[in-house]
Amino acid sequence: MSTHDPLTKVLLYSHDSYGLGHLRRNLVIARQLLGGTDRPQVVLASGSPVLNRVERPADLRCAQLPPIVKTGPDEYRPIEPRLSMSLVSRARSAVMCDIVERWRPDVLLVDHAPHGVKGELLAVFDTIRRRSPATAVVLGLRDILDEPAHVRATWEAQGVYETLTSTYDQVLVYGEQDVFDLVSDYGLPEPLASDVEFCGYVTGGPTARPAVPQGETAGSGRGYLFGTVGGGGDGVEVLIATARAAAAIGTDAVLCTGPLMSGDDRRLLAEAVGSVPGVRIVEHVPDIGAMAGAARCVVSRGGYNTLCELVALEVPVVVVPRVWPRHEQLLRARAFAERGLVTVVHPDHEELDDRVADAVATTVDRPPSRRRPLDLDGGRRVVEVLRRAACGDARLARVPA
Repeated sequence: MSTHDPLTKVLLYSHDSYGLGHLRRNLVIARQLLGGTDRPQVVLASGSPVLNRVERPADLRCAQLPPIVKTGPDEYRPIEPRLSMSLVSRARSAVMCDIVERWRPDVLLVDHAPHGVKGELLAVFDTIRRRSPATAVVLGLRDILDEPAHVRATWEAQGVYETLTSTYDQVLVYGEQDVFDLVSDYGLPEPLASDVEFCGYVTGGPTARPAVPQGETAGSGRGYLFGTVGGGGDGVEVLIATARAAAAIGTDAVLCTGPLMSGDDRRLLAEAVGSVPGVRIVEHVPDIGAMAGAARCVVSRGGYNTLCELVALEVPVVVVPRVWPRHEQLLRARAFAERGLVTVVHPDHEELDDRVADAVATTVDRPPSRRRPLDLDGGRRVVEVLRRAACGDARLARVPA
């Protein structure tokens, strides 16, 4: 490809072992690609069990990887209990290898996991070297992965540092270096470290607070808190605390469970808030930006996409971050809180309901600080870098003198 050739084929890999974060971020990037001047063909290979239930661009082609679920740090199991993890890993790898061999994309953009789950991309990299050597291999990392010591130890044990220098043509960070310096904290090696691009935060959310659609609130006219916990796999306590915080300040609450909340947790939530006035429980909100933007305060988990979208809306936010199996959400929430953008409540201390209620009482109706705003234009920059990578610019820059 010359520097004047268009970007024609992009393969996105999203391992999707827990929640909706990776899938949502890749959908934002896909929309940016499909809406750009090149208008490439885009294939998203995703392991999300709800891939066919989320809204996605009409021109986006999707390849379903057999779904898995995270059971602990770097541990997974198939969603289908009759299958072994070994079999599912080989199947996922085979799907990716087949796409590469038959389609030969200009760029493979790997999300988050340099080797894929349990090394499932290693065979894909070998296929690229043998069958599609012109494919640029790019790694996209969210702003924070986990505690630096844990990431360094894991990458060292798994041989990730070697793969970063031998296989990847470019590393993108979906964040800002002055918020979290991934390069130095995770010890990225040269010459790759010098070529890492901090693209800004990748968000598909609105940049202004819209009016909430008619009929979407609990309907009392008292205003409302909005509780959102991403996919919902572990957020029931946060939603219960949101409802009780709303009652404490005399307002309503809209609680969004997400599509991944278990039936047991849904029943627990309904029982716990059944006697709280003005509470509405929904699985999905058609326009989450409108719902959040019109709320008096939003109580949420600390996932990447959720916080980016809420910061873009400039709404009051109380964050109750997930702290297992990683501290990623806690680190991000604290970094955002240092900028005056959110209020943080640690989930592992006692009396969560009381502490959320106290945080809501001091945060409600107060817009966040704008003294140190975030760069939220990351999606556009990601596309620019992928175009350069496909033209060979990133690879040429890394050839030793």
